[in-house]
Amino acid sequence: MEIRKTKGEIRENKLSGYAVLFNTPSVLIREHGKEFVETIERGAFDISDKEDDIKLYFQHNSEMPLARTRNGSLILREDEKGIYFEAELPNTSLANDVKELYRTGVLSGEMSFGFSVTRDKWSKDHKKRTVEKGMLYEISIVTDAAYPDTSSQLRDIQEINNKRISNIRRRLK
Repeated sequence: MEIRKTKGEIRENKLSGYAVLFNTPSVLIREHGKEFVETIERGAFDISDKEDDIKLYFQHNSEMPLARTRNGSLILREDEKGIYFEAELPNTSLANDVKELYRTGVLSGEMSFGFSVTRDKWSKDHKKRTVEKGMLYEISIVTDAAYPDTSSQLRDIQEINNKRISNIRRRLK
């Protein structure tokens, strides 16, 4: 299973954003002795299969679940940009901790995803890989992302953070 990272957004108890961005290069990935940049093709993951139970974790840890497609607390949708998600966070200490980490800016909204590859293509120099088909298993709220353009936010908390950052910048001038 491979893990790639991105960003998202939280509003009240809802986390939303893009867990996967299509045709967007990752940071340099080091895996199995190779170094390469990766992109995901549109349609690489079939998220329409209702039998699949994709989960939302904290830091890719299956012992830290936050939502899942099977019970409807996680909704995934593909568009031209990527795979968009919405998650209803439970009233748990983990979810409350995640919200506080967003509020304080410890979590910046970066997201990641775990998947396996069933078909890919490599550049001639093996420095670029394009994932054409694969299986998406999970998405995760993370502290560092391989795909820095992806995002998630806790929307009401994001507004508070923006004001804090503006105040800090004013004081530093």
